Amino acid sequence: MKIRANTELINSSNLRWHGLTWLGITLGLVCFAFVAIKVLGLAGAFLLLALPLGYFTVSYLLKNPKTCVWLVLVLGFLSPGLTRYLPAPWGLSIDILLALAWLSIILNKKIRIKWKHAKNPVVWAGVIWMAYLVMEIINPAGNGPIAWFYAMRGIGFYQFMTFPLVFLLFRKEKDMIRFIDVLIMLSLLGTLWGFKQQIIGIDSAEYRWLYLEDHHEEHILHGVLRVFSFYSDAGAFGASQAMMSLMCGILLLGPWSKGRKLYFLFATEAFLLGFAISGTRGALAVPLAGGICYLIVIKNFKVLMAGAGAMIVVFCILKYTFLFQGVEQIRRMRTALDPNNKSLSVRLDNQKTFGRYLADKPFGGGVGTAGFWGARFNPESLMANTATDSWYVKIWAETGIVGLALHLSILGFIVGKGGRIAMLLTDPKQKTYACALIAAITGVLFASYGNQVFGQMPTGIIMNMAIPMLFLIPKWKQK
Repeated sequence: MKIRANTELINSSNLRWHGLTWLGITLGLVCFAFVAIKVLGLAGAFLLLALPLGYFTVSYLLKNPKTCVWLVLVLGFLSPGLTRYLPAPWGLSIDILLALAWLSIILNKKIRIKWKHAKNPVVWAGVIWMAYLVMEIINPAGNGPIAWFYAMRGIGFYQFMTFPLVFLLFRKEKDMIRFIDVLIMLSLLGTLWGFKQQIIGIDSAEYRWLYLEDHHEEHILHGVLRVFSFYSDAGAFGASQAMMSLMCGILLLGPWSKGRKLYFLFATEAFLLGFAISGTRGALAVPLAGGICYLIVIKNFKVLMAGAGAMIVVFCILKYTFLFQGVEQIRRMRTALDPNNKSLSVRLDNQKTFGRYLADKPFGGGVGTAGFWGARFNPESLMANTATDSWYVKIWAETGIVGLALHLSILGFIVGKGGRIAMLLTDPKQKTYACALIAAITGVLFASYGNQVFGQMPTGIIMNMAIPMLFLIPKWKQK
């Protein structure tokens, strides 16, 4: 009887304690709600409504790390455009999603991860490059750790985070199929939005971005709009569309059903038109370099020679004639071959300026000193006021000749090893996937000589997933 009485006393005490706990939580939430609405007004009310949704969203993502990576890809496409309509640090949402994916696979015991799958040369290449960027924090010429933090994300951090995630989570053929389909759907959405701008016109948010934020000089040429869709600029839009056209064109040649082939044919033509309305000259390198890479990988040297002859004919038409001069896109492409082109002269002068400044700085001017972040954190500096234009010039300017050599070595390894993988595959489907990816990667790397394609959204995120997926193709049957 005494034991029973003690048990009842304990249960009564526990109930009282739980009741007081919930009462305290309820009072705390009421106080928080009152303060939020009092201070923030209507925004505070919306914040309170969003909290439960945010809680369930985070809970779901912590249980599904693959969903986090898919959302990173989606945001890579949409975040540049979203900033025009709702100014917010959308880029940081990519960091948060990648962090949630890593927390999920580390803390969630229900997700069984075989860490041996992350032991891959591509992952180690990302680790080495990130280690070099971390050492750049102490670069005395830099703008400090805050500027470094913002700038290093697109240069190496996203690769460092994404490469092993893909090797750990996306190991099946169905992941490749979904990756291709998501890319095509999002890119087609970009194409449709681009044609909306071309045919109907730009909306108020895009008008503000063009004229009030001073982007019209690079996007309105001779009264003609260089279409930028919801991408960061016309260059990013054109390069991405050219890459997708090349990828779908190669996939079209694979052993698929008629329906699947028509799907790839439609996508190829749509992306080719999207590339054309962007008016981007530098993106021409994507199909040219990527196409040559594809012909080398499949060892079709007859077609390669025929293609080289066709390129010579096209070069001669653009260089030495005025054929099709009435077409705006062709007229703009023709200016790329003019040695007296002002844009080319300015780029060469900028490279000379960097050369003089970096002569005694083998480790560069510091990550976060050039381009957008340089202008934000040190707007009066030479680095911030000298346009980098090229991806490789940016890497050279911020990480020095040592960093550029390391970066090029890593990219060279990826192209060489990836090309060898595509060459050695014998399964028709696997070979087609591998050829499409290596051609797209090579095209983007060559196009990055003229523009910062490799680090721009969404191409940068696409590359961060495409590179490890290429290396995973021979391992699809492994467990």
